[in-house]
Amino acid sequence: MKVETSLNAIFTSKTRVKLINIFLTSPQEIFYVRQLVRLADEEINSIRRELLNLTKINLVLPEARGNRLYYAINHKHHLFPILLSLAYKSLPFCEALSKAQLIVASYSFLLGKNENKDKIDIVVVGDLSTKTVETAMKSEENRRGHEINYMVMDQEELRLRQNKRDPFLVDFFLASPIVIIGSPQILSDN
Repeated sequence: MKVETSLNAIFTSKTRVKLINIFLTSPQEIFYVRQLVRLADEEINSIRRELLNLTKINLVLPEARGNRLYYAINHKHHLFPILLSLAYKSLPFCEALSKAQLIVASYSFLLGKNENKDKIDIVVVGDLSTKTVETAMKSEENRRGHEINYMVMDQEELRLRQNKRDPFLVDFFLASPIVIIGSPQILSDN
């Protein structure tokens, strides 16, 4: 299947966009149809139609359990990492931090995993007030139900930490994080 075909199939309806956001902002969860109707605040027929479309392109996988049919996002789909980044851009905490030059998140954070409490989940680069960042992160912590480990710095501090090979940053970037806001070019400019 061509990538263009998949993208055209994904972004043609507001119900589909809502479903994709639901699946991607909770990628470890499985959902049944009525639950998706409530979460998306859409009609059941619209939800069923879009689930069928997403299943056809293999982005969502159905699974029968008892007398219910459950759906989960396909983590192996070739567009999954890109869509994951896109979904996070629309979350309130990212919208609150939209003036940042760069927001990079660990892949495990984006997947909703809370594995290692000693690792950094998010790096925010930019001239943002501490209050803005704290408020945004608190909102995401409330949504997730657990604490988020994050670092905030301006571009100069990022450059200094890169030059000194800061072990926290080295570990973070070795884990192949995903850029949510900004350009990875900022990292190589320093």
